[in-house]
Amino acid sequence: MSTLKLYERLADELAKAIAEGRLPGGSALPTHREFASQRRIGLSTATRIYAELQRQGLIVGEVGRGTFVRERPIEPGLLSEAVRYTALARTAETIDAPTLRQALRTVSGPSDIERLTAQTSPFGSASTRRAIGAYLERRQLGLMVDSARIVITWGGLAAMRLAALLNLQRGQRVASDAVTYPGWRLVMEQLGLDVMPVGFDHAGPELEKLEWLFRRKRVTALHCMPTAHHPLGWVVPLQRRREIVALARKHDVALLEDVTYNHLVPGAPPTLAELAPERTWLVGSLSGVMGDGLRFGYLVAPRMLEARLERTAFSWGLAAPPLVAELARLWLEDGTIASLQNAQREHAKQLWRAASSVGLKTHSPSSSGWLLWLPLPPGYRSETAVLKLRQQGIDALSSEPFAIGASKPNAVAVRMRMLTSATLKEVAPVVLAACGLS
Repeated sequence: MSTLKLYERLADELAKAIAEGRLPGGSALPTHREFASQRRIGLSTATRIYAELQRQGLIVGEVGRGTFVRERPIEPGLLSEAVRYTALARTAETIDAPTLRQALRTVSGPSDIERLTAQTSPFGSASTRRAIGAYLERRQLGLMVDSARIVITWGGLAAMRLAALLNLQRGQRVASDAVTYPGWRLVMEQLGLDVMPVGFDHAGPELEKLEWLFRRKRVTALHCMPTAHHPLGWVVPLQRRREIVALARKHDVALLEDVTYNHLVPGAPPTLAELAPERTWLVGSLSGVMGDGLRFGYLVAPRMLEARLERTAFSWGLAAPPLVAELARLWLEDGTIASLQNAQREHAKQLWRAASSVGLKTHSPSSSGWLLWLPLPPGYRSETAVLKLRQQGIDALSSEPFAIGASKPNAVAVRMRMLTSATLKEVAPVVLAACGLS
């Protein structure tokens, strides 16, 4: 029997055993070497079999613990956990039906409404770009941005993808926090980038590890979220920001800074775009305010827009639909976006206050945003905890969608953005028990 047929037969055999329950969820599988010995096959064939089962969402490898059958196998289909996560941007404070109806009546009033059916520029209209420039000046600590450097995109992922396309080529190395926003992980995978995970502490990326990557690994760009990091919630202190900028300049590394959640931390230190405007590509999104069906993002380039940027934005279809962009412009100019972001900040503050009162915050390094990140104690596995929480209707994920590289923290992320303070207090005992923290 050929190696290919043997690999297919054994992979199908294990998949069938999992489907029929003969290998139930949570079962520990032999190591690759043990499996190869048991089946009298090569180690490379055993590794290929496990990789195929992992690709199908049937098993999960946990560094330092082994390989296990998933408690709840991912249903086959196009969307992974990371994709599903990034597709749902709605929060408890977002555009409501009356606001949307009124805005649609307003944008339908002008006689030249047909302009909203034409994509005249992949950068977005001049008026929308000016509105984003004014927004950044007001909301991002006085960041002054020429609208000639702004691109309006179809959501934050499109802005990230555009920044990556303009700075990186397939196979080039990009550094990123070892735990990061799932959308950025997807972009890196889709573009075939070689990702270098950056170790971190409670205040952000560790400088020694960052410098080692820049010096030894020839990293081309660094992706980071210095303020309201998602999912860990840190706010990098000003001195460390300055040192990150100094390292980037020394090693000629581009900076891709995500400021989507900056509004949750008033009074945060200056952005990297302010400290290093010549090399920082600033990306952001208003989808979490407007709603996940009205995806709106933006990219601020470190220099005036050029033909290559225009070609890339056009050929990849990254521009925001004119109607969505016009709605965003209206809500930016009439104060709706600012009002909702203020409400979001207050909502997050109330949730963390509630988390503190019931003992949840004690276990989480997060302190901003809507994600409760809970590292688990020895003897508890994130897959099992997530299954228990989902069975109770609690929106939880393992660390897998957030993790860069082979090492995945044994942690659970509880999404709080649709919860009230009262609801969080009600579910706290369930969360603490499932995660072994009670």
